[in-house]
Parts: sequence; structure tokens; C-alpha cells
Amino acid sequence: MAVQESKKPGLMSRRIILGTTVAGALLFFIVGIIFWGGFNTAMEATNNLDFCISCHEMEENVYEEYKPTIHYSNRTGVRATCPDCHVPDPWVHKMVRKIQASNEVYHKIMGTVDTPEKFDQQRLTMAKRVWNTMKKTDSRECRNCHNFESMNPEFQRPRARNQHMNAFETGQTCIDCHKGIAHKPVRNLLTDEELEKLEAPNPDFIRPVPEMFAEGLKRVEAKEAAAAEAEKAEKEKEREAKLAAKKAEQARIEAAVAAALAGQSAGAAGKTGTAPATGVGIDWSDVPGRKITLFYPGETSMEWVMTGKDHGGARPFLNGGDRCITCHDKETADMGKKMVTGEKAESTPIPGKRGSIPVNIQAAHDGSNLFLRFEWEDTEHTPVPFVEGGKMDPANPMKLAIMLGTDDVEFADRAGCWQTCHEDARTMPDAPDADTLASNDVAKTLDLKAGVTKYLKESRSSIEVQGRRGKKRGGWDKLKSSDEVAAALKANQFMDLLRYQSGTETTEDGYILEQRYMQGGQGFQANARKEGNNWVVEMKRKLQSDQPGDINIDAGKLYNFGFAIHDDYSNARFHHVSLGYKLGLDNEAAEVNAVKREAKSVAAAAPTKAAATSSKAATGSAIEVDWSKAGSRDITLFYPGETSMEWVMTGKDHGGARPFLKGGDRCVTCHDKETADMGQKMVSGEKAETSPIPGKRGSIPVTVESTHDSENLYLRFSWPEGEHAPVPFAEGGKMDPENPMKLALMLATDDVEFADRAGCWQTCHEDANSMPDRPEADAIAASDTAKVLDLKAGVTKYLKESRSSIEVQGRRGKKRGGWDKLKSADEIKAAMDAHQFMDILRFKSGKGETEDGYILEQRMMTGGQGFEVNAAQEAGNWVVTLKRKLKSDKAGDISLDTDKVYNFGFAIHDDFSNARFHHVSLGYKLGFDNDSDGVEINAIKQ
Repeated sequence: MAVQESKKPGLMSRRIILGTTVAGALLFFIVGIIFWGGFNTAMEATNNLDFCISCHEMEENVYEEYKPTIHYSNRTGVRATCPDCHVPDPWVHKMVRKIQASNEVYHKIMGTVDTPEKFDQQRLTMAKRVWNTMKKTDSRECRNCHNFESMNPEFQRPRARNQHMNAFETGQTCIDCHKGIAHKPVRNLLTDEELEKLEAPNPDFIRPVPEMFAEGLKRVEAKEAAAAEAEKAEKEKEREAKLAAKKAEQARIEAAVAAALAGQSAGAAGKTGTAPATGVGIDWSDVPGRKITLFYPGETSMEWVMTGKDHGGARPFLNGGDRCITCHDKETADMGKKMVTGEKAESTPIPGKRGSIPVNIQAAHDGSNLFLRFEWEDTEHTPVPFVEGGKMDPANPMKLAIMLGTDDVEFADRAGCWQTCHEDARTMPDAPDADTLASNDVAKTLDLKAGVTKYLKESRSSIEVQGRRGKKRGGWDKLKSSDEVAAALKANQFMDLLRYQSGTETTEDGYILEQRYMQGGQGFQANARKEGNNWVVEMKRKLQSDQPGDINIDAGKLYNFGFAIHDDYSNARFHHVSLGYKLGLDNEAAEVNAVKREAKSVAAAAPTKAAATSSKAATGSAIEVDWSKAGSRDITLFYPGETSMEWVMTGKDHGGARPFLKGGDRCVTCHDKETADMGQKMVSGEKAETSPIPGKRGSIPVTVESTHDSENLYLRFSWPEGEHAPVPFAEGGKMDPENPMKLALMLATDDVEFADRAGCWQTCHEDANSMPDRPEADAIAASDTAKVLDLKAGVTKYLKESRSSIEVQGRRGKKRGGWDKLKSADEIKAAMDAHQFMDILRFKSGKGETEDGYILEQRMMTGGQGFEVNAAQEAGNWVVTLKRKLKSDKAGDISLDTDKVYNFGFAIHDDFSNARFHHVSLGYKLGFDNDSDGVEINAIKQ
């Protein structure tokens, strides 16, 4: 019987889905892989930075704008390139975006943006397209990297924390606030309507506050509360120390007077006597102080600082221009401990030697002299094991040295006096031995008997920094010619050096360039003493000098400053040193800011009581208050430029307009710590100021103290007086020649709209006198409003409550404000009865005048109950004390109840200024015996 062949198909010919054979499916699968692989490869090739900038339109425009931004270069090295922001990650959306890109290819061919001029013409159109897309997707591409759930508010500024919380609660998204972060900003070109629509919250984007964010917020609030308490305690301690110092100073003066009188009596009897010196002529009690912690440096040197294997910050220092204090200002105590124990960079540690010395430093000047005061705690003697007798310099228990330099010395701008310390100096690791020194020609030029002293790179032809191939580090023997060294000295490439030695009570004034010179300068005065267990050293040095090696100190400039203390009989490198800081005169940018004070001559032989009395220009009778019981708050006033309430409420002017209007955010919520920076931007004309005054300071730090008894509120304001900055557009340079200073404060209830968040800002409008939209004299005269208000000097402050409408954004070319939209007399009276006014008190220093009025339909400077004031200039500070009754039955006066909180703001017209050219505060809360978070000015009962 014949065997039938099987008709069962083979594997490859077997049919599967839709009649397709396995072989066909395999073929399609292989082809699909090849196609997909090729497609994906092509996709990736068009999805990187190089492809994006392959056309000159991108490379010459947006790429150049992008490179300086944080998305291109940052401290963590994470770079976001074009596709990260502009190409969606999900596949479907990515395909849609790639298809849309064909439109860009079309415009590339057509040359729509092929020149920078054409590109700028289309920039806003392109930006709006991207912004709208990101708005619709809840900033999807931003959130690929910046996950809300991973944000830690502890690392964010107060403004950012509040904005992110607002985003959670109202449904805002990244692009609402972060437009233009990688490209030229064009947000300001949007109309108000476009901006309002684009940045409006989307309820669909509301999200619960992430647990990590909420926990971080609790921690940062706790830290800030603890810091505030610590600051309060520190200020109280400082205040008590100042009082004690003042008493001690008075006691010293009285003792010196007694000794001088005794000396005179002895002289009359044929004997001689000398009174001890009493100081350098400065009342330090009100001079601001700065704590700087010196540290033990071990065997670190400038070469050590510049070598990566020794110092992790070498690259940021050399290439990024980072200053030493950028990283280490708060770490010096820890650094000193590591080195003094031998854990790091010290081969001969001294057992028991302290690793750091916290020093309180104060600086002042009187226009002719610089005054410095150093105070630190002394310690018990720690014997040095490798020195006979345990004391390196038995003649001097303490030496204090300071160095000054300009930026003409390389690296002095970031390292201060560290550039003078080298690896081959005496007692350092690569110090040459005596035979090497003696056999070198350099010994014929330099004094090397005690070894290599400090020197600067500018005096050497080369410096071996890293010690490659076994070379010793430094450059002691690479001395330049005498002509080159002389040229460096002439070019300010030296460090001015002042040193005081306590044992011999001698002062040395020299400089450092090719070596250390301890003489040749103009000299300085020093007064050093032990007060209890503290060293106190005062120095007085002329600002100007004609001696080589002396730095001339000019106003308006910053100088590199460092100092060292050889305590406990130490010598050479076994001292404590500071990092490099900036010294300036009346310059808030300086870390050591010498403030202007009036110095009194101090006679060593016969000082008088009058020599220590502060210069005062008292006004009014003394207001007797125990200020030790008062609450205290430091508030920095700032120059506001041409900002106004309308400016604050307009998004294109003020990025915080929406949180202010819709979220109820107070101005202090975001800006309390930023006022100095804000003032600097406006006073310089960088922002919101069309007529800047050269030299005018941008901010004024003011200490506000507040207390009360059962009948009165007491306020005391103290701040440093500034130098006169002439006003170029005012005759004689003074706007108000009769008044060097005016101080005004305003009080209001929450019945005034926005007073709860902006304080007295609601009174300032864009159409007020000296503001951008002020009406012309003809317009004022032609208006019926002029028949009701006093407009002879222009439009004064007023409140919205007195106007029927206010033009906020200036749409369609309208002027902003509402000066001529005055309500009826009955409506204004009703507003007054409803407490919709601002109570204003003002003091004018010229004639000692006080004014008590209110602001509603205009500024009224009379009608209130009045107040008492005492004003004085004390050693370069203005001190103004006010006494005002809590209760009043006068119209326009706020009656103060001690169980309520009031809105409070104040302004200072310093330097003979007037109108808007003053310094103002944000809006704060005034309370009574109320230490809750919402009260910044707490009047504590006597």
C-alpha cells in the first residue's frame, strides 16, 4: 500500500493572521525593525542641539542668547538644550511637533527670519506661539525636569516659595512667571489684555500641595522664626554691650581727666605726669559691627589655594572668579579646627591651640581718617612644644596686622592678602634652607637673614604653583629686575601693611611687594587694651598718603582687606587669619563698611569731657522712655523712583501684580529682604526712574523701636546720615534747602483698600506731582477739581476712596491715575467717617516743625491732635523720637486700641530732598504687646 505524502504545510509557509505566512510576517517584522530603526535614528538626529543650531538663523540669534543663561551653564552641570524645552517627550505629541516643524522649514526657505533684524521683527510672534502652547500643556516640557513634587522650599527665596504655593492653590503654571529665561525678554511687549489672558490661572492645573513641599515649608518657617529670635536676642545683647562700653569709655575719660589734673598739680610742684591715652576719638557705641571669624591656616598658601588636588575650589576660584568668602565665609571655624588639629594641611600641630577667633570689627571715617576697632576674647597660654619656653615671641603677647590692596594685585579681589603667602616662605613646606638662600644672587637684593618673607607674584617672573615633576612650589628666587619692581609699586601692585605689637606697644607701617617692608609708610595711631578678658584694639590712619607703599582710600571705591592676629605669643605662620573682604566708605556693598562719624580730638595728656560729647542738634524737650523695654525692628527703606500704586497693580510693570491683587499677598511677603537691591536698581536709573540723581544712595537701614504706656505711643527711628549728593536738576543742588531731613509716617486701618498689604503706597499715584503722568498746569486750571482741591503745587497724594475711578493700566494711551475723578463732598465725608483715610505725621528738621494731618481727597497737613518730637544728630546718625497720644477725637486721626493691629509705613526725605525723591518703607503691621507673625512693629508696654 502506497504511503501518502503529508499535505501539512511547512513552518515558513504556514498561514497565520489574515492569511499571512510566517515567512511573510518575519519579512515584514525585519523590514519593520529596519524601517523603525532608521526612522528613530532620523528622529534622534533631528532632536539635538547641534541640529537645532545648524542653520544660521538659530546659531546667530537664539543660541547666542541662550549660552549665558543658567540652562546652558550652571553649578550642577545639567544642561537643558533646545529639544528639552521645545520638543515634547511623549511620542504622539513629539510626532505632532515634528510635523509642525515643516512650517519652520518653509520659513527657512522663504528667508522670513534670515537676518537679525527680520528675526527681531518676528520674535514676539514666535514667543507668543511657544508661550501659548506651554500654557495649554501646563508647561509640560518644564516639568520634565522641574517636578513640583520634588521642590524643597528651604532652598528657595521667599518670593519663589510664595509664588509656587500660589501656583498649587490657584492653578498657575511655570510659563506664567518664567518667560524669557533662555532668550531675549519680550514679555514687556505684550498688551495688558494679552498678559492678563496668558497669565490667568487655569483651575484645571490646581494641584494639592506636595507633602515634601509642605514639610519643607514647615522647616523653613521654623528656621526663620528661630533666626528671628536669635537676631532679636543678639541685638539686645549688642545693645547692652554698647551701653556698657559707653559707660566704660566715660569712666576711662574721667580717669584720664583726673590723671591729667593730677599731673598738672604735680607739675606746679616741680613734678611731671602723663595721662594715659583714651582712644582714637570715635564714639563706637552706634557704629555698626561685623563679626569675622579668623581661622588657623596651617600650611595653606596661595599655591595651595590654586591647586585642585589640594583645594576643591581651585577651578571656581581661577576660572569662575569666585571669592574665597563665597564658599567659606560661614565655614572658617570648621576649617581652622581641621588645620589646627593636624587633620588637614598642618605637619606640626600645637596641642590645645584654638582653631578660630571670632572678632567683632567696626569701621568709621571722618572724611580725613579711617578708624578701625577690633575686639576678641583672649585665652589661656598654650605652650608650643617645638619652641624653648613655649613662646615663639615672648616680647609680644599679641600682634594685630591688617593689609589693604587694590584690584591691581592679581587675585586680591577674591583672596585678599592670601596672595602674599607662598609655599616657600619661612616655616612653610617648601622653604629653602639657609645654604640655598646664601648661595643665590637674590640674597644680594633681598633681606633673607630670617628666611623668605611674604611677597607678591607681581615681583616674580614666574611662580611654580602645582609643583609638577617634583619642583618646589613658589618663586622666591625668580625675582624681577629692580626697574620692574619699581614699576609694579608705582602701579599699585603692592599690599599696604599695618601692624601693632602689644608688648613693645609699637606700630609698623610698610608694604609687601618683592619682600615684606615694615617701615616707610605714613604711620598710624593705635590704642590697645584689655577689657576684662577681651582685647580691644583701635586704629586711626589717614585716608590719604604720599608715601610709597601706602594705599589712598577714596569714597566710592572698594578695597581688598584682610587681617591677622598673632595671639598667645605666636609668630610666623602660626597665627589666625581672615579671608579677603571688601572695605569701603559709606558703601553698603562693602563687607567692612566705614560709616561717616564725627571724630573728636583725643589728647593723651589732658583730655576733657567735652572731647567725648556727641555732636547734637536737639529739637524739642527730651522724651523720657526706658528704651530697653521697647520692641525693635530693622527696616531698610528704599528709593522708589517712579513706581506708584498703579505701577504695583500692572502686570507688565510688576511681576507680583497678580499675587498682590488676586492672592492678597503683602508687599513684605516677597520684598522685605530685597529692598536694598530694589532701591539700587531704581536710584541708578536701571529701573523705573527717568531722572536719576548721581551719588544718591539707594537705601537707608533704619532701626525702629516702639513702646507705649497707657496713654501714648513712642517711636524711635535711627539711621546713618548720608553724604550730600547734589541734585543736577535743582538750583543749588538742594530741593528743600531749609530741611536737611524730613520724616513722615502714616497709619491706617484695613478700611482703606490695599492698605492691609501695601501700607501707605495706596496714596501714591502716577499722576501726582513729579510723577510721569502728572497733568500740566493748564489742565489743572481748566478742571473743576481745581475749585475744590489745593493744586497750586500740583497733584498731591490721595486715596482711591475719594475718586469715582482710577485708570490703572493706561490702556489705549490714557494717562494713569484719577486726580480729576473727584467724588462729591458728601461721598468724601462718608469715606472719612468710615475711616477710609491715612493718618499722617511729619517732622521737618530745619525749623523743628511738626505736622499732623491726613490723606483722603488730597494731603492735608493740619487738623490732627499733634505730637511731640525730639531729633538729634549723634555721631553721624539721625535719631528721631516721637510721642503721640493713643486716642484722639480729631478728624483724620486714627485712635489706637492696644488690642488691634494697624497698617504702618514711613518715609525719610534725607539730603534736602522733596516730593517723590525720598526713601520709603513697604507696608508693615503695628501692634501692641503682640508678637504674632503678622506684627512687624511691636510696641511693648513700659
